[in-house]
Amino acid sequence: MPRHSAPRASVEFARRRLAAALLGTGALAASLLTAVVTPAAPPAPDREPGAASSELAQRSGD
Repeated sequence: MPRHSAPRASVEFARRRLAAALLGTGALAASLLTAVVTPAAPPAPDREPGAASSELAQRSGD
């Protein structure tokens, strides 16, 4: 008896769905790790811990 395989379109659909699920799971895991894990480096000595940093370059006091 010949074996019947799933139609090719449904296999591709299942693969794409699995890829999307894995991508979503990875994004969620990365977000949770970013929120939970504390940075390894201590804050800079001239800043208070938890203070917002500026994205602009600041002039040196020299």
